[in-house]
Amino acid sequence: MPAHPSEESAPSNLTDKVAQHSKESTASDHPIHNENKGPVEGTVGSLQSKGPQIPENMPDAKSKEELKAQAAEMNK
Repeated sequence: MPAHPSEESAPSNLTDKVAQHSKESTASDHPIHNENKGPVEGTVGSLQSKGPQIPENMPDAKSKEELKAQAAEMNK
């Protein structure tokens, strides 16, 4: 529930408009700040994670015995 009834009908960028038209505002009116005002380009798929990235040049898997022998040698 909004704190004030007029919040329901106020435009979403009202604060930005007030800040830009104020003499004491520190809001920038430089064109570079307008680049993210439109909708996000691309598809939803381009924003989703592709999962973990697994390199194609992974070393061959070692057997349990090889790993145990390597660990024993490292723990000497």
